[in-house]
This record gives sequence, structure tokens and C-alpha cells, in this order.
Amino acid sequence: MKTIQVGILGYGLSGKVFHAPLLDVLDDYQIKKVMTSRTEEVKRDLPGAEAVRAIEDITGDPDIDLVIVTTPSGMHYESAMKCLLAGKHTVVEKPMTATSAEAEELRRTAEDKGVLLSVYHNRRWDNDFLTIQKLIRDGALQDIHTYQVNYDLYNPVVQERWREKNGPATGTLYDLGSHIIDQTLLLFGMPESVTAHVMKQRDNSETVDCFLAALHYGKLQVILQSGSMNAASGPRYQ
Repeated sequence: MKTIQVGILGYGLSGKVFHAPLLDVLDDYQIKKVMTSRTEEVKRDLPGAEAVRAIEDITGDPDIDLVIVTTPSGMHYESAMKCLLAGKHTVVEKPMTATSAEAEELRRTAEDKGVLLSVYHNRRWDNDFLTIQKLIRDGALQDIHTYQVNYDLYNPVVQERWREKNGPATGTLYDLGSHIIDQTLLLFGMPESVTAHVMKQRDNSETVDCFLAALHYGKLQVILQSGSMNAASGPRYQ
């Protein structure tokens, strides 16, 4: 079987922690190139990979089969589109794009090019969520009328990082919200309607750091919420 040659766009938290270590221990994959300015970290962590500075060094490499997009969320559409147009199978970190229109364009492009496009929702495999899935699947939980998820954080000081800057696909709703919205859709499908409240709670916050979303499924009410000022948290799922 041919070893799948992989390129990774970005070597921040996602590329360094969630993708590279997993791919590196799988015999079916070989990380060939990483686009990053963190050259020394790539040399240390992935001695068999080459650190490059431009996306074209990856999209233009005929040996690379698969590209993992871990650039800042606002760049996902642009980065993924370049990979798809180059004929590369592409996995995009969540959130996939800033808008549904961008996501639809990527889907159509992947279909036209005959390549795979997927979104990396790693929290589908969290132990607590897997337990909920099993309880529902096995019939231990029936006639559910309320499903509530609290993704509580205590991060009162705004940090100097792109996720907390004003821009496309930044803020808590896109970051953590995408996880628990994806989990909800996996459990219950598309809701009939959605009501949401988003806000900035912290001093000097540039983007959304608190949200509450209610997804309506007839008699089933789904409540998803997250904030950055919760010093004590209760159960994640209720």
C-alpha cells in the first residue's frame, strides 16, 4: 500500500498537538512538509519533514497527496481552496469556514476535482460525548426533552492571539461553539429553528467571548452555552 504523503499548513497548537503527533505514529502516513515560520520546532519534532514558508511549496509538490489546513480560521477558505484546486485531498480544522457560502464553494470544488474534503471535529471522540451517544443508541435515554451543554472557561484577561482578535471566524462561538454545535447535529440532526445571544463580557474584548444558543426540535430543547468568566463550572453535559 502506498504511503500517503502529507503536507500541514501551520504549526501552532492545532498542527503541533492535534495533527502532527497522530500522523507521525501511523505507518500509512508520512509528513513531508510543514508550512510554518517555526522551522526549529519542526526540525525537533518531525526530523523527517521539511519546513517551508509558502503554501505553494506544498500545493505545487506532486508527491503530496493530502493537506491538513490548520491556518487561522479566517484563512481556512483561502487555504483550502488553493489545496483543492491543486488536486489535493484536504482536511480543514474546525470551524471549516467563516460562512456557509464559503463552505459550499469548497464542497463543490472538491467534487469537481474528484478529491476528498473533510472537517476535523476531534471532539466527536471525547469519552463523555461517546458515552452520551451510546446511551441514546442503546435506548438507555429515551424521550429526551432537554439537552444542555456548558463549555465553561475562566479566561478573564484578553490574550494577544488571533482567536481573540476581531476578524472572520474568531471568538468563542466559532472556536468552542463549533464543537458542541457539531455534536448536537450528530445526535439530533438539523433543528427546526435557532435562537442565539452572543456578546462580549470581558473588558477590552474585541470579539465574542460568551454565547447562548437554543436549538429547537419540537418538544426537544437544546441549550448550548459558553463563557470566559466562569470560575467554577458544573457538568459539561446535562
